[in-house]
Order: sequence, then C-alpha cells, then structure tokens
Amino acid sequence: MTGTGDALVDVLISPAGEDLLARIAEATAAGTGPLPLQSALRRDHPADLVRLALRVAEARRAATAKFPDAGRLLFTPELLEQATAHPVARHRARRFADCGPVLDLGCGAGGDLTRLAGAGLPVAGLERDPLAAALARANLLRLGLDGRVADGEYPGADLPPHEALFADPARREPGRGPAGAQRRYDPRRFSPSPRELHPLLVGSRAWAVKWGPGLDLDHETLTAPGAILAGLTPAQYAVEVVGWQGTVREAVLWGGQDLRRDGTAPGAPRLATVLDGGLADARASTYAGEPIASPPPLSEPAAFLAEPDGTLLRSGLLDAFAREHGLAALAAGIAYLTAPACFASPWLRWWRRLESLPWSPERLQAALDRRDAGSVVIKKRGFPLMPEQVRAGLKLRGSRELTVLLHRADDGRSARGGYTAHLAEPCPPPAP
Repeated sequence: MTGTGDALVDVLISPAGEDLLARIAEATAAGTGPLPLQSALRRDHPADLVRLALRVAEARRAATAKFPDAGRLLFTPELLEQATAHPVARHRARRFADCGPVLDLGCGAGGDLTRLAGAGLPVAGLERDPLAAALARANLLRLGLDGRVADGEYPGADLPPHEALFADPARREPGRGPAGAQRRYDPRRFSPSPRELHPLLVGSRAWAVKWGPGLDLDHETLTAPGAILAGLTPAQYAVEVVGWQGTVREAVLWGGQDLRRDGTAPGAPRLATVLDGGLADARASTYAGEPIASPPPLSEPAAFLAEPDGTLLRSGLLDAFAREHGLAALAAGIAYLTAPACFASPWLRWWRRLESLPWSPERLQAALDRRDAGSVVIKKRGFPLMPEQVRAGLKLRGSRELTVLLHRADDGRSARGGYTAHLAEPCPPPAP
C-alpha cells in the first residue's frame, strides 16, 4: 500500500534526486547558507521537492551519530530524533530471533523496521504519517531488505499479518510555537494508549513495547487496571533497561511465550543491558535478576570507588548486583560503591581512592594542592551544588588530572549530616 508521501520520495530516491542531495551536501560543505541555497535550488526543482530534500540532507548529516549506514537512509530531522540508534535497535531485533513475522506498530521512517529486517526477520510496518511511511518503504528498498509498510493508524486500520509485535507508542504531540512537539509523560495519553495496546500484546506470541526509561517501572504501576500490562504476573513479562555510551537509552517491556524460551529475555523480571562499543560493533552484556529490598552494607571508603551504570539503577537491580559482587555503599541511598579491589564489569566505572575528607571548599582546595591537581572531573550524588559551582571556587595550579566525588554523608542510622569529598584517579579494571 502506498500513500501520499510516495510521489516526492520516489523522486528523491531517483538518480535525479540523488544528484540533488549531493548538490546540497556539496554546497553546505562549502559554506553556502540555507536561504541562498534554497533560492538556487528552486530555479531547477519544484519548491516542495527542494523543501524535502533540504530536510533530508540535514537529517543525513546528523544521522551519522545514530546509524553506520546513514548515507543510505532517508529521514527528516523530526523523524531522525524519534529513531532508535542502530546499536540499541539491533540489540532489540536480535531478541526477536525466530519469533516469526514482526509488526512494527508506528514504524516512523523505518529505523527499527530496517534493523528487524536486517536481523533476518520477516517484517511489516504500520505508520499514520504518509511521509514517514513513504520514507520507511524507501529505506527498506535502499537497503535491499524485504518488508511492507502500510499507511494507517491503530486502532482503526487493518493490521498486516504478524505473530510478533513491536510497538513504540507516540510520546509526543504537536505543539505550537518554537517549542514544537511536546513530550507526553502520562502513559494514558500515549498513542496508542495502554488500553488500546493491551489486546494486541495478549494476542501476540512475542511482543516488545518501548517505554520511557523515566516512567515508573515497578510491577504495581505497570500491571494496574488500565495500565499497559494490566493483570500480568511477574512471570509473564520482563523489563529491560538498555544503555549505550554511558547513557540510559530506553526501557523495553518484553513478553510472549516465544520470548520466554530464552532464559534471560524475559526469563527474569528485570534486565540491565549495557551495549559496549561503537555504532557498528557494540556488544551486549545483560545482568538479569529480581529487585531486592536489601541494600548493600554501608562501609567506610575502601581502596577503590565505583559508580554503577544507569541501567542498574533504572532496572532496580543495583542492590542485587552489589550484594552478589560483594560491594558496599558509601552512604544510605547514594549510588557510589566501594571495594578493596576492582574487577572488570561493564556495569561499573572504577576509581582508585587517594583521599577522603569532610566537604568544605577550603579542605578540598588544600587536598587538591597536596595532590598537585591541575584539572578535575567533579561528580556528585545527593550533593546540593552543581559541579560547575564547585569548580568555579577552585584554583588549580598543578599538573595532575583527578576526579572528585561528592556525596551526602549518611550512615542510615544516625542524624549525622554533612557531605564527603573523595579524591580519586581513574582505575581501568583488569581484563576479564
């Protein structure tokens, strides 16, 4: 099925369209401004084609940060912003292996759809935006991948045949003025809504729903009446939090009988996945477990300090991970850990502790002077000042780069207040 966006996109992927995109890239690289370039192009091409080509060219420049095959893909800036980065999308696609035909509900310009098809899965997409649907069809074609994209919106449209489902509910709505689209934070306002999606999940042999990592991920919230997983037990779904390049990228709700054949996805209620590497070579490490209500023991700072990856925090697995690996906490409710020795782990960033002291600007300055500090990286948890504010009050005269970790001093048992500063240096852990 084709839609109203196809005519322009067909021109854009023709040899003449490729020449137009190349001309835009060359002129932009030479420093030609947007308005003069647009005027020059309109002398040779229709205005609507020029407008689309300029947007696609702008997105293609930015897409190199998300896709290794950016030069072959077509996005607009808005659709690129919504697209999942290749390493994250490829990881998700691999979890669908052997799950049968997959429907990408609300596929946008095909960022996820092309990764699913690239993993060898038969795919179909449904997209309500005619231009996005046309770009998705073009991207499948340009990558030599099989799949179809239908124009339409769920609920209402007939769904292509499928056994597995991937859904990324729209969390933005059109806005007015310079702010543009506004993000929705209430899942009930997502499109499709949880009530609309729920029957599709129950009827699919395997399913995944992209969920905002900042939303509540606890069992009670996700399974409440009217919620996305209403009525499901912990054994019927899993929550995976995925990070790449030190940032939590997404949370995904997984379920369906086909996916439960794998002992880690979603064989455990929570999964913390770190993708280590670049655009084309990122490898996944997944820690699977259940949240526990038993924080790690508190301890005075040992020889090494560690900061856990955000995937452990958002998945609720930090306490289980810390106890399993013999790590102690520096303060109650503060996600800085300590241990007498460091070890290789994709979920931990390590420092060798040099000195710890009660926080005050004067004490910190004196300690940095003793350690010959010439530059500092300042990190903080539960500390009232921003790193920039702390740095502005320091005079760094030395030659050494150090890290300062600042946190609330709280043993969880007394009313002892104040803050602690640790001076440390990065400590690459031993190879696994």
